[in-house]
Amino acid sequence: MKLLFVCTGNTCRSPMAEVIMKSKSTHEVKSAGIMAADGFPASEGTAAVLRNKGYEQKHFSQQVDNHLVDWADLLLTMTKGHRDLLKQQFPNASSKIFTLKEYTNEAYEETWQQLKEAYAKLEELKLTSNSEAQKEWMLKIYELEEAIQDTDISDPYGADITVYEQTYDELEKYLDKLVKKLDNSNR
Repeated sequence: MKLLFVCTGNTCRSPMAEVIMKSKSTHEVKSAGIMAADGFPASEGTAAVLRNKGYEQKHFSQQVDNHLVDWADLLLTMTKGHRDLLKQQFPNASSKIFTLKEYTNEAYEETWQQLKEAYAKLEELKLTSNSEAQKEWMLKIYELEEAIQDTDISDPYGADITVYEQTYDELEKYLDKLVKKLDNSNR
């Protein structure tokens, strides 16, 4: 499988994800940024964390373009904003664009389906003037929306090394889940 990790400038999160994923799998992996300037190295914090973890890497930023989107079987973004922007820019690829967290969360798709059904039920109830039932469904919608809100990987840009280390740990956690999911789907 060909994986493309996407963040904003392609100097912190996505290059970190690229390096970690390459060490954990045999999948083809690249990274890019939605607002990246071509040719910049990874940020100092990213380079330091990767060095401390034993990785040596030469990274040069690149912007997401049609060629990379066509190349990738799966585009995994660091935030909902990245995901939504890519879906707008590349509508023909929208079925293969997810945040890393939502793609690796087994319950996400089920919760999303429940949320769609809850909205439909609420619209149905609006026709009946049953305000108590409407309140119950609005509460259910709120709970379901809360369950799918945490889909962003925190951006360490400009922070101290401990924040970069936390981002590394967060990425590693979800990349372990990704490897497991991809390995299970290949069986």
